Amino acid sequence: MPLAPVAAAIPSGSSRLQLGEMSIEGYSIAGEETWFRIHPPGLALDVGRGVATQAGSRDLFVSHGHLDHALGVPYVLSQRTLHHQSPTRVFCPRPVAGLLGEFIAAGERLEGVEYHYQVVGLAPGDRVEVGRDLAMEAFATDHVVPSLGFHLWRRRRKLREEFRELAGAELARLRAEGVAIDRESEEVWLSYCGDTGPGVWQLAPRLAESRLLMIECTFLGEAVRQHGSAYKHLHFDDLVEHEAELAAHEAIVLHHLSRRHSPAELRREVETRLPRLAPLIHLLGERAT
Repeated sequence: MPLAPVAAAIPSGSSRLQLGEMSIEGYSIAGEETWFRIHPPGLALDVGRGVATQAGSRDLFVSHGHLDHALGVPYVLSQRTLHHQSPTRVFCPRPVAGLLGEFIAAGERLEGVEYHYQVVGLAPGDRVEVGRDLAMEAFATDHVVPSLGFHLWRRRRKLREEFRELAGAELARLRAEGVAIDRESEEVWLSYCGDTGPGVWQLAPRLAESRLLMIECTFLGEAVRQHGSAYKHLHFDDLVEHEAELAAHEAIVLHHLSRRHSPAELRREVETRLPRLAPLIHLLGERAT
């Protein structure tokens, strides 16, 4: 059953979308700015030009080095340092880590302030714990510069069948004795693809397991069909070609639309060409109906 969205406008032109237990706040226009904050666990996915709301995030995950996704990193670190928050972890593609560190250091020199942070370069398959029973895993994407997407994994525990009839006191006793009464499993709760071309479906086969998918859709219409392949972005035609894969998700958030198109145009494309998926597909800023 599709997750019903609850969307509400919030300050600074950004929007918030509630999908089940997951809250996604952010803003994304191709070539201008892309940033998100997801709750739980309150981490940042890309940093755009820098917004104060992301200063509440201890962990920043930067998908690639293009400035519409990474320019705000020093600003967020500056804000966290100003407000005496805990040291920040900045995760990015491994080939980008050195340059990003130099960029941040330039901000420190300009301000005459020492930020409290660590830059960590990731490769596809690397995992980072980001909260109780939550971990982020990097995966490869298809872009013109070194880039990553990120899976948010959630560990879940369920009582084993053979213990389900026992009283609470008995279960507590067994736990105290070290008996494994729970069965642990993992699920990909959310996947964020950053900027990518259609090769992402081959590069990241576990996308199909994700409950919630955040994926770009930059271009619409025949006039710009070749732009997607040239610049390694997704055209709406690519989504149509991968309809079967998209149908596996409970909810899909489309973002990174070019300024040459409007959200209303994108919604019309969805309703016309992907009618079966239309209830699953959400755009930040849309009002729930």
